[in-house]
Amino acid sequence: MLRLNAPDNTTNYTVSDHDYPESLTGPSGPGWSWMWVPSPFNSQSVKGQFSYRVFKQHRMSHGDLRAFIGENLVGLDRRWSTAAVAALRDVTAQEFVMVCSHVWAFASFEVRSGRSAEAGTAFYNGWVNDVHTAPDNPYVLMAADKPTVLLRR
Repeated sequence: MLRLNAPDNTTNYTVSDHDYPESLTGPSGPGWSWMWVPSPFNSQSVKGQFSYRVFKQHRMSHGDLRAFIGENLVGLDRRWSTAAVAALRDVTAQEFVMVCSHVWAFASFEVRSGRSAEAGTAFYNGWVNDVHTAPDNPYVLMAADKPTVLLRR
């Protein structure tokens, strides 16, 4: 697994199709946001895509991530998108990474200040470091037949 590069002018931002009142979301922290990484185990390069929204409550961020997966990723892989949406319904943790085999990784994280890309990159790269503490971890995650939710220590 590779770490993400620092966000720059080419950083990809994404959004669900849902609208939210300005009182519940903003462009920067403090708050909660989410990201996704297509092909997280690619050995050449990985690129995160970040929600440009920062939510006042982590539950709203989780709901927006579920909406994004259901609306935008179902056409790419129906099995994993359906399983991911179902798995997210049971997640109560404020910060987590969910891995869907070699297909996708998603993260929900706190944005203390600034934009979601900076906070998300730091959170995801810390998680990659944690995964590499045991050599077999990446292979176990890739071989899983259902989404795996991991909490950061």
